[in-house]
Amino acid sequence: MGLRKMIEGNYVVESIENGLVKLLFCKDEKIEEIISKEKFPYSIKQGDILKMKIVNGKLISMPHESETEKKRKQAQSIMEKLINKNK
Repeated sequence: MGLRKMIEGNYVVESIENGLVKLLFCKDEKIEEIISKEKFPYSIKQGDILKMKIVNGKLISMPHESETEKKRKQAQSIMEKLINKNK
């Protein structure tokens, strides 16, 4: 759980299993971080976009609600296009 090497920026919550959160860096989803769910003082769920920073060796995170909503709308639009394409 390498917080010292973690790149600051936006991450998407890929999964939450057994108390661990798998985050993918939005600019390069090959970069992932695994962090204890206890590190998040707010509710998170799969698909959420989070702003991540390291300040004095401590993880600082904030939900990025506008970006999360934007991504959810994009995904919904793609699903609707696929459904309508097959009609």
